[in-house]
Amino acid sequence: MLKFLSTINKKLLSFYIIIAFLILWEVAPRIGWANPQFMPPLSHVLASAKEVTLVKILLDTCVSLKRIIIGFTLSAILAVPTGFVIGGAFPKISKFFKPLLSFLAQIPPFILFPVFVIIFGIGEKGIYTVILWSAFWPIMFTTIAGVQNVDPLLIKSAISMGSNNVTIFFKVIIPAALESIIIGMKTGMSMAFMMLIGAESLGADSGLGWLIHNSQSMGFIPRIYLAVILVAVLGLAVNYFLQWLEESIIVWK
Repeated sequence: MLKFLSTINKKLLSFYIIIAFLILWEVAPRIGWANPQFMPPLSHVLASAKEVTLVKILLDTCVSLKRIIIGFTLSAILAVPTGFVIGGAFPKISKFFKPLLSFLAQIPPFILFPVFVIIFGIGEKGIYTVILWSAFWPIMFTTIAGVQNVDPLLIKSAISMGSNNVTIFFKVIIPAALESIIIGMKTGMSMAFMMLIGAESLGADSGLGWLIHNSQSMGFIPRIYLAVILVAVLGLAVNYFLQWLEESIIVWK
């Protein structure tokens, strides 16, 4: 019995600090440690969900999730092959394009949002482009690093056993670079989430970012905190999915 309780305690250990934070959030405004007008108790924040309606909350959450999935998927589809090409598949192309890509990567995506709006208009295309731009660079650069850090001995061993270039690519280079690529995807997803909320607050009529912006404009403070909680939960769920994907694919880790 004690062993079972000890196991449960270890699994819940990382959640204790979250529980303590939520309790503090509820208590601090009530005892005067925080101004309840600007930081309402957690129970008031959760109660504000009734005002927004559960259907609207679910709709905004699904809209944001759809945008992040589409934008991130397009980014990964473009960034991973680009990373492989620049990482070593075509050295001459790498020398030609890498300085330009390094320069473009320094441009914050939020600054480019007005440009994307001019090109694609206010709406979904502009938001997707911001997400794509945000996630593209970390995925591409970590793919390049993963390819360039492949142990040369692995490639030489494969060649000595008669493997051709296609076999080496799929059996050696991709598995060796996969961990680095997934790390880039995690970073890219974090960047995409940050830009998603900003883009939705400026150029959308739905989504969690729009909910934050609309609540701020109307002076509904509890709703702002509610939307922030939803963004955090959604981001945490996506991060856990990527973690599960990494553990499922990289079985040799």
